[in-house]
Amino acid sequence: MARRKALSLFAAASFAAGGAWAADVPAWSALTPAQRELFAPLASQWNTLPDQQREHLLNVAKRYPTLEAEQQTRVKARISRWASFTPAQREQARANYQRLRALPPEERARAIASLREQERARAADSPREPERVTTPEPIHQLKLQSNKP
Repeated sequence: MARRKALSLFAAASFAAGGAWAADVPAWSALTPAQRELFAPLASQWNTLPDQQREHLLNVAKRYPTLEAEQQTRVKARISRWASFTPAQREQARANYQRLRALPPEERARAIASLREQERARAADSPREPERVTTPEPIHQLKLQSNKP
């Protein structure tokens, strides 16, 4: 019984400290040349990113070669945009994602369509200038269109 309790405490401490239960996520210097090229916008931040985020990005890198050219371009653009976000902007983007995930599928599809339309309208209204990073707006502040008559 005492041994079992000690093992449980050890496992909990290891997990909390990110020990044996955490996956080994390589430092920037241990990435392959292809991974470094893909994650170049994150080079200065890579070693400080949470392990879970780096694991997710490494999974993206595994799938990247199998993507079509248009999808690869989109992945690179999203990585660049994410790298330019401040911590507050990243938190807002995460919160928006969680709100979207919580919506029922039909409402989520309408919300995404509405967001895309608003983005197109903004792009059409503004003269073409170099892209700049803007703070993601909270989803609840954006106008969500409804299909109701």
